[in-house]
Amino acid sequence: LEKNGVDVTILSESNYVVSAGTYGSNSQTTTLTVKAAANTVDSTYTCAVSSEEWLVSDRLTNVLLNVFAVVFDDRSVATGVDQSLTCTISGLSQNTPVTWIDPENNEISNIDTNNYLIDQGTLVFGSKASTLTIKLSKLQNLPSSSIFKCQLKSALYPTYSPDVLKEMTLTLIGLSVQPINKEVLAATDTTISCVISGITQQLDAVIWTKDGTDVRTLSGSNYVVSAGTYGSNSQT
Repeated sequence: LEKNGVDVTILSESNYVVSAGTYGSNSQTTTLTVKAAANTVDSTYTCAVSSEEWLVSDRLTNVLLNVFAVVFDDRSVATGVDQSLTCTISGLSQNTPVTWIDPENNEISNIDTNNYLIDQGTLVFGSKASTLTIKLSKLQNLPSSSIFKCQLKSALYPTYSPDVLKEMTLTLIGLSVQPINKEVLAATDTTISCVISGITQQLDAVIWTKDGTDVRTLSGSNYVVSAGTYGSNSQT
């Protein structure tokens, strides 16, 4: 067996396992196991067969091994709006549908539009992004940590290609605002704060009021407002 014209037995031995196979019923299947470290790009392997019965030596047959990548990362999301999960595939030889699987390990149906919306995405130069939108009503009834899966299989070589299953953990976070109360010496500068947790992006706006009045409309020299910096699902 060869890869790009080079005998795999002289390549890294830990990356390839050759089996001549066992004869039976007028047939014999030889296999080449390619380890993950060597299976990173589309490759052409060659099966070289010799048979005294047929008076052939090194009869060459090419075997194509194409690869693709799937990215489906863990996420933390707020439960106040619909949320979308994206399964991104690159390197596909031919478009193939993505199957979405819920935390109960059930296939999500296209007609379950009360809970989910599925967008298969469009294949462009071998890449596509399939999206699952989880409706707010469903999102609010999920466990705080839920596993979703996206599954696909080669459409070009469906008979011999395995199903590819990727899973991610969806962590649900709730909104909370914690006041940082203080007791300080009168007539001294001081800073008070609110810690907002359960957010996945910078707040759109922060307004401070005193007795119902925006402090920015009070004596400007007496108040300095800072919206704070977002980080780790929190902003102070």
